[in-house]
Amino acid sequence: MIPGPDQIIACPKCKGLAKHMTQASGNGFGARIWTDGRQHAPMCPGLPPVVKCRHCAEIYWLEEAEKIGSIDTYRWRLGVGDQDDDSQVNPDWAAAEKIQVPTEEDYYKALEKDLAENLEQEKKLRILAWWRRNDDDREGLYDDYRDDHPDDYDVIGRSLAGETPIPLGPLRQNLIALTHLLEDESGNDCLMKAEVLRELGEFEAARLVLRRINSPNAAVFVSQFLSLCDIEDTCVREVQIDKC
Repeated sequence: MIPGPDQIIACPKCKGLAKHMTQASGNGFGARIWTDGRQHAPMCPGLPPVVKCRHCAEIYWLEEAEKIGSIDTYRWRLGVGDQDDDSQVNPDWAAAEKIQVPTEEDYYKALEKDLAENLEQEKKLRILAWWRRNDDDREGLYDDYRDDHPDDYDVIGRSLAGETPIPLGPLRQNLIALTHLLEDESGNDCLMKAEVLRELGEFEAARLVLRRINSPNAAVFVSQFLSLCDIEDTCVREVQIDKC
């Protein structure tokens, strides 16, 4: 991956500044994928669609942030370009902190405050809340980030394995609501719906959804999901990409 300039943005609520990385190029080397659909490609990292402002603590869609400017720090580190350009950078831009990923609870609050303006956005927020909850079970993925950013990553650790069904609470309510937003006729939605049902402990319902998926490209995923249903495993698991 070759990083691009840092993008400076302004919160649409309070105009507080933040920054996020861009990339000039990337690839899928070392990519990992989990049963809930979460993917991580270290050589092609994506941006969170929703972020939390470090100034006013409001949640907003990243695409709605105003693009203020950019700082090409990567080129300076390589000694490419005019080093004197550094002195011309707006000090407020240079001081801007990195965008902050919301917590699971932040996503629930965003749903309560009607951040979602349509069903597609609601589905996205509910998926993000679910992924955030599952992140603590993605072995070895975010350990270094948690150590360096303890305030940004305060998901309460837990393992769902053996907890069938998930106890009543925001997580269960969110997943039940999500099942009604996932389309039965869409291949990707079907896989995700089956996974939601599996994590809820609804194994037979998950099997019924999986058996409706006929795409050859999804066959290996369906097989692995069915195997997890057979052992009544309710925890998110990494998909064996080498089998795909």
